[in-house]
Amino acid sequence: MTTALDLIKRAMRLNGTYSIGETPSADESADGLSALNGLVESMVNEGLLIYVPTLNAITLSSGTSAYTVGPTGGTVTTRPVEVLNSSYIVYGGISYPLDILTIQDYNDIPLKTEAGSVPTHLYVLAGMPNITVTAYPTPGATMTLNLWSNKVLQSFTALTDTVTLPPGYDRMLAYNLAVEIAPEYDAVVRPDVMQTAINSRRVLKRTNTKPPLLKLPYGLPNAFSSNIYAG
Repeated sequence: MTTALDLIKRAMRLNGTYSIGETPSADESADGLSALNGLVESMVNEGLLIYVPTLNAITLSSGTSAYTVGPTGGTVTTRPVEVLNSSYIVYGGISYPLDILTIQDYNDIPLKTEAGSVPTHLYVLAGMPNITVTAYPTPGATMTLNLWSNKVLQSFTALTDTVTLPPGYDRMLAYNLAVEIAPEYDAVVRPDVMQTAINSRRVLKRTNTKPPLLKLPYGLPNAFSSNIYAG
């Protein structure tokens, strides 16, 4: 278990602005917390770091295709960063897989209001502060969308906040935070600390990289995804 203060103190030791036995001042701790949260949030944009898969169960109503998800949406939750292909529909006790449409796929559908019994596709509009998910075809009855998405792993609201990080993440955060805050103290980051910050980030990206999927064009029967590595 790691606290925000643990990460900040370790980062300050790494860049030489803090020694064992010292206590960061209130201002230093507050600045460190702000920098830590900024670092975590910025890593979301890299697509491979600091996220956690999360499930939201959303009730779909007959005749309604679009639903907002986020802090002020119809489903109130942390804004999803990415909707995953593992999302699916549950209707009548049966699970139905969904394909995620790109904007081009969705624009190519001539009749977007087509009604159906169970949607087979999902289009995601990544708005702010909420995303909008649109089921296609439009649900013909009440059913449940199990929406799997990646969300920000953690935002620290206090120095004492505790988080359980996946293997390698605490090291990566501490070393990258050391580099991030060094200019605020006019500190010079040692080459070995800089290299470890780069390598720890690279290792996690490689670990989190998923094999690319080959998809047949939309509209073809049995257009299932295929893993090009598995054959």
